[in-house]
Amino acid sequence: MRETYIKNMEFLISKLHKEWNKSKGDSNQIKVSLNKAHKLRSKISEHIVKQQKTINEDTNIDFEESMKMSKENFVMLRLIKKINRNMKKGEEEFCVNLDTEEYNVYLKLLESKEGA
Repeated sequence: MRETYIKNMEFLISKLHKEWNKSKGDSNQIKVSLNKAHKLRSKISEHIVKQQKTINEDTNIDFEESMKMSKENFVMLRLIKKINRNMKKGEEEFCVNLDTEEYNVYLKLLESKEGA
């Protein structure tokens, strides 16, 4: 019984990860310089590592909170992918189209000590 429960939970979480990996349609656009893009990627990467460490190691974190943090990590990874695609074009400044979740994460990162 317990093994079935665990397998079902793993299946559901894998389905959530697939869903979170998909962009929900672009509704916002940001203009980013190449320099700002490098800083933003670094800040996002640090944030993901920090959150993942908390998810994996913090015994006081509950399931709901860990799922919220995991989802945010997936949204940040989508944001990095979009930034990387535009950086490869080699332009000094470019626009990045973001869905609502990505845009909200971007704003949250900007608010945290103006890191981007």
